Amino acid sequence: MKYSKFPKVLCYEDWYDLFDVINNKEFKGMPFRTDVFNYPETKEMEEKRYSVLGTLRKYKREIIEIEEKMVQYLQLDIIRDPSVYIAVLKDTRNPEHENITAKTFWPIVGGGQKEIRIYIGRVSDYPHIERSILSKSDEIKLKAVSMMKKHLTENYEAGYLPLHPRPIPLGVRKKE
Repeated sequence: MKYSKFPKVLCYEDWYDLFDVINNKEFKGMPFRTDVFNYPETKEMEEKRYSVLGTLRKYKREIIEIEEKMVQYLQLDIIRDPSVYIAVLKDTRNPEHENITAKTFWPIVGGGQKEIRIYIGRVSDYPHIERSILSKSDEIKLKAVSMMKKHLTENYEAGYLPLHPRPIPLGVRKKE
């Protein structure tokens, strides 16, 4: 895994939820159990928390704009030097064949990630590499990085890679 000094992307929803959890009694859709996590506040702390929430609401558009730009920068950094994870998977249509795939994680606004997986080749295409070290092979990794860069670049330029998560279908949304 490569080392990056890039800080965690600012996520408006996470910050708002963090300061609003005491009011809502839930965090990211999960119940906030006061019996497990009791967080007593002084009056001054409560005032500051409400002040933070007010400022977050006031500058919501600007904070989301900053978040989008940070995600776009991180996406370009991933295109420049993608971290790839190699896996050997059985072919679902023909179990006799094993495929080599590479995946990377594409950041999206809201703190999420989209997994992007590409096909590298068949295990039988690399008889000179032992099966047990296939995913650690420099030859496979270099090919995977090269193919992933090409795939990401083409899809980014064509506008196929997401910046935002997919909207939740109406039938799946939580009723309020």
